[in-house]
Amino acid sequence: METIRNNKNKIPFVLILLMVISGLANCTDRWEEMNTNPNALTEIPDEYLFTSAVGGAFNDNTNYFHSTFGGQYAHIFVASNWERDIDKYNGAGTKDYSGYLYEGTYNSTIRNSVEVMKLTSVGEKFENKWRNAQAQIIAIIGFSKITDVFGDVPYLEAGMGKNGIFEPKYDRQEDIYNDMVERLKNCIAVLKEAEAEDHVYPAGIDPIYDGNADYWIRFANSYRLHLAMRARFADPGKYEPIIAECLSEALIESNDQNPTLTTSDSKSDLYNPWWWGWNASQEGVYNMVWAEKFINTLKLTNDPRLFFYAEKNPDGEYVGFPNGLSDVEFSNWNKKDVSIPSGDFFAKDQPIYLITAAQIWLLRAEIALFNVGGGAGDANQMYQTAITTAMEQWDINSDSITNYLANETEAILNGDQENMFRQISTQMWITSVPNALESWCTIRRTGYPIIDQRTSSDLDPGITNGYMPIRVTYPTTKEYSINGSNMQEAIDRLQGGDEIDAKIWWDVHDAPLK
Repeated sequence: METIRNNKNKIPFVLILLMVISGLANCTDRWEEMNTNPNALTEIPDEYLFTSAVGGAFNDNTNYFHSTFGGQYAHIFVASNWERDIDKYNGAGTKDYSGYLYEGTYNSTIRNSVEVMKLTSVGEKFENKWRNAQAQIIAIIGFSKITDVFGDVPYLEAGMGKNGIFEPKYDRQEDIYNDMVERLKNCIAVLKEAEAEDHVYPAGIDPIYDGNADYWIRFANSYRLHLAMRARFADPGKYEPIIAECLSEALIESNDQNPTLTTSDSKSDLYNPWWWGWNASQEGVYNMVWAEKFINTLKLTNDPRLFFYAEKNPDGEYVGFPNGLSDVEFSNWNKKDVSIPSGDFFAKDQPIYLITAAQIWLLRAEIALFNVGGGAGDANQMYQTAITTAMEQWDINSDSITNYLANETEAILNGDQENMFRQISTQMWITSVPNALESWCTIRRTGYPIIDQRTSSDLDPGITNGYMPIRVTYPTTKEYSINGSNMQEAIDRLQGGDEIDAKIWWDVHDAPLK
């Protein structure tokens, strides 16, 4: 099995750290006993918490973010039978799936990164402004995913349980975005200081860049551009100047600069988290198969990534499973007859990504197309650079890439500006895979690719009259019982209440009606 392997030297260090973290986590009920032992470890050093926070940013809720919700709403995947209510647009499922997603992210990525921020802040034991900046970047990854799913969420008071804040207020998404882009700007300024290279988390602690401050700057600025572009339709007056600022700084431009987490084919706790679902399919449990829209889009455009992403069905064909089938029609399908993710794509040691150079090139192509923030350049050249970079990320044969760019209509921006925007957005929808939350966000932000209203009798229209859901409802169990009053304030701010078709702040742009 041939897979892409980057930074193999990270695995032993990360493994040791994760083992230490695991051991410490199992001792949380014994803190009082440990405090009486002068030879015992009485607090977790910031290094361990940082490594754990980074791991969480890549791994937390892979299935709920990208398969259960994002993947099904974006028509990338069809998930497990017991998650059918979500695929049928009937809410958050028979279990509190939104609660699993919510609590999993707050209790891992966010809690650990916020604790590192505290430990490394001015006057604290591990004071270090450069490491503090790195922790802020990772925290923003967690917060941005949570707010993009729910809308208003706890932000400024989140992860502050050790400070006695057990009922954090829900901040408005607009305010969260404003703060995130400002924080990232400040983090970039700190990391550009001459001393940064010697004071950031080093190799063995930093599993992404092995202590390369320049790459952290590119990462932070690229994520800032990503957030600013997501918000640009909601508040162009504020975010277009921020986009211009991002273009003036270093960005991720090549795959070696991607924020990447190396995985392992020999240690189960370091497997690519996607592998577990693929392995289940080999045992006859089809937790996730490719959606019909995704497979057909790749087939119709002769996209060479199809052969890497998917396996053929028993008849030797690439076939996707329709999203949203009614119960009667669903019973007529067998998931064994459709395409599952390939063993190479979901290999144990396939690296996983947060954001990629290809995605940034697509944003830059959109910026050039619309001259956003004064951004200039050849939109088509950037578009084709994005496609090339995306395919090279998965080690697609160079001849196949050349042939695709030369012969496929979709590989060249064409038609009017709106059609070119559709092309760029559709490529972003494809390129974001397997992080299908980003594919769903692309559809909500741009309107493309168009997800048709479900009107056919073989499809379930759900509670949205057949329209794609545009958010996830808040948790109904633990969070509501603990922090229900603050959650209710957030619900009251939603037009239409806590529903899956209530728009969040940045979701203001739709594809024009034909």
